[in-house]
Amino acid sequence: MPSSPASMPPAAPLPVTFWAYLGGLTLTGLAYSVVSIALPFVVLGLHSAHPEGAVGATVLAGSLPLFLGPLVGSLADHIPARRLLQAAPLLRALLVAGAGLLTVRGAVSLEALLALSFLNGLLTTLSVTAAGALLPRLVPPARLAQANSLQSGGLMGAPLVGYGLGGVLVHALGAGETLLLAAPFIASLAVAARALPTLPPVGTPGRGGPGLDLLAAARVMRASPLLLGLVGTSFLLNLAMNLMNVRAPLFMRTAGRGAADYAVFEMLISGGVLLGILLVTPLARRLTLDGVLGVSRWVLPAGTAALALPQVGAWWAAAAVFGVGLGLLEVAAVTRIQELIPDHVRGRVMGTFLGVNAGGLSLGATLAGWTVPTAVLMTVLSTALLLLALGWPLVARAEARRARPLPTLPQPAGD
Repeated sequence: MPSSPASMPPAAPLPVTFWAYLGGLTLTGLAYSVVSIALPFVVLGLHSAHPEGAVGATVLAGSLPLFLGPLVGSLADHIPARRLLQAAPLLRALLVAGAGLLTVRGAVSLEALLALSFLNGLLTTLSVTAAGALLPRLVPPARLAQANSLQSGGLMGAPLVGYGLGGVLVHALGAGETLLLAAPFIASLAVAARALPTLPPVGTPGRGGPGLDLLAAARVMRASPLLLGLVGTSFLLNLAMNLMNVRAPLFMRTAGRGAADYAVFEMLISGGVLLGILLVTPLARRLTLDGVLGVSRWVLPAGTAALALPQVGAWWAAAAVFGVGLGLLEVAAVTRIQELIPDHVRGRVMGTFLGVNAGGLSLGATLAGWTVPTAVLMTVLSTALLLLALGWPLVARAEARRARPLPTLPQPAGD
């Protein structure tokens, strides 16, 4: 059923373990936002004859592991999240440190960076599915939207500092040195995860193997028009993100000041996302979470339209508006997904979402690597988001019909 803004009795407070987890997640997000500024400039420093293709290939390599999301989600259903959230950040830190060392020594290659991006994407997928399956079990149900807001706020608030810090460090120290400096802080989540309870897995036994895992996730998603609508939205937004991830550093290098202007662009996206996250709670009191989803569908195409203009200022404005739409969508969509998915298949369904996201990310990186003008790509993208906005009421009505209880038929006389 759609979430209701009606008043409810006071819920239990968020547990101390959640706050420890949030602190580690925020510090890890801060460190990785520094890495995300440095990495494209490591690639550009290779002096490739086709920089669009080199940056696009690196972004694509990081997106490919998301296709394994349903299988990784099965791990999140069957292995305690505490273990997964300890292992994945430690391995990510080691990978970034290795890439930084190779860069400083002048021994880095495009092949090494592609491997880093792929393995980092795999570990990120593991962390995201584990956290998504854990959170509804870690906090009281009535606090789930608040916990998702805080988690998203930490992930998006940290880059407000991290992107600016990354731009300063790349300019002052160099891209390789920046990677080395950020690497130890990426492991912060692994330290914080030690405070999490070792909750037993709730997944059904995997006797049927990966095939049945995928079928179980597909059945849950097929039954809900809202889940299917969110799948399509997620696909398109991930395509948009990778278009921007590839084209923005190239655009800022030719039309602006390179890393400094790219850092501002990323900071404005994160600031917009943070504002959108903060707006979710007051809007949900008036509109419900499904109403917040409806608002976000109009903000997103408005944000992408200005990316067709060849001015740095227009891109900055677009980043802020797009970020607000993304923040509104992030909390409302994740909370509704968690409400609609049963505990025992939550990891697999969220992993399936990541697999669909991979399709959008991969297509976005591929399109961005083509020699098509940026203005053309961004015009097509904003038009697609506008069409999705126009079609969203059909999804909302279909979900409402599905959730409505069937009328009770009168029993025939004599029964």
